[in-house]
Amino acid sequence: MKKKQTQHCRIRIRFEKNDSLRFLGHRDLIRALERIFRRTGLELVMSEGFHPRPRMRFSDPLAVGQIGLNEVMDLTVGAIDDPIQLQEALNRHSIPGLKFKQIDILDDSVKKLKAKSFCYEVSVQSVPQEQIQVKLERFLASKSHFVQRKGREQQIDIRPLVLDLRLEGCQLQMRLMASQETGVRPTEILELLDLSTDSHRGAVMTRTTVQL
Repeated sequence: MKKKQTQHCRIRIRFEKNDSLRFLGHRDLIRALERIFRRTGLELVMSEGFHPRPRMRFSDPLAVGQIGLNEVMDLTVGAIDDPIQLQEALNRHSIPGLKFKQIDILDDSVKKLKAKSFCYEVSVQSVPQEQIQVKLERFLASKSHFVQRKGREQQIDIRPLVLDLRLEGCQLQMRLMASQETGVRPTEILELLDLSTDSHRGAVMTRTTVQL
C-alpha cells in the first residue's frame, strides 16, 4: 500500500530582530524560531538524513549586534489556510525583540530565496558631516577600492558591490550587493570612511531591508 502524501507548502516570512535580541547569534536564533513554530502548532517539514532539521532558508545571517528590521526566511510547512492568522499566532508565542511582520504562501514558480542586496544605516552624528561627505564622494568617484581580508591571499575590489552610499542627516545609508563569493561588509564601508568604533560609539548598525 502506498503511503499517503501530505500536502506541503512553502511560506516566506518577513520578521524583525530588534532590542536585546540583536546579541543573539544565528544558530541561537534558529533554535528560538523552532520553539516558536512548535508552540504555535505549526507543522514543520523536516529534511532527510540522520539529523533531520526543519526545512528553512535564510537570506544571509545578521552579524551579532546588528538590528534587522525586515529580515526574510523561507519555511516549508504543512498546508495552511490563512497567513494572517498564522502571523498573529506566531507573534502571540514570540519572544521580546522578535516580531513577525508578513507571511506569504509561495507557489512552485517562486525560486529559492536569494538576496540581491542589503540596505544598512548607522548613526554618525558624533563625526563632522563635512569630513564624512568628502571621503564618501571620493570613494564613489573611484573605479575600484581594494581591501585585504584575513585568510585570503588576494585583495577584493568592493567598489562594484556598493550600489548606493549617502549621508541623510546624521544617518549613513548604504545599499550593498549580495554576493555568494565576496560580498562587501558594512563594517568595511565604515573603515574606508575612517569611522572607527570609537567615532560612532553607542550607534547600532541596522539592516533596514533585504531586497530579493
